[in-house]
Amino acid sequence: MADDIDLAQACEELDREAAIAARPSPKLAPGVPGDCEYCGEWFSRLVGGACGFCRDRYKLP
Repeated sequence: MADDIDLAQACEELDREAAIAARPSPKLAPGVPGDCEYCGEWFSRLVGGACGFCRDRYKLP
């Protein structure tokens, strides 16, 4: 038999799952394969001509 703590934890878990499901999904920019304009390496996904590493390093959008 469940006690008050078990019921509270179950309600909290349901609330957390509902909050996660209600979040808007992030809009990912479409990527294209090719050579990065910044480091020159080939990547399967470039956004704005930059790979993910260079976008992070140079704080590109």
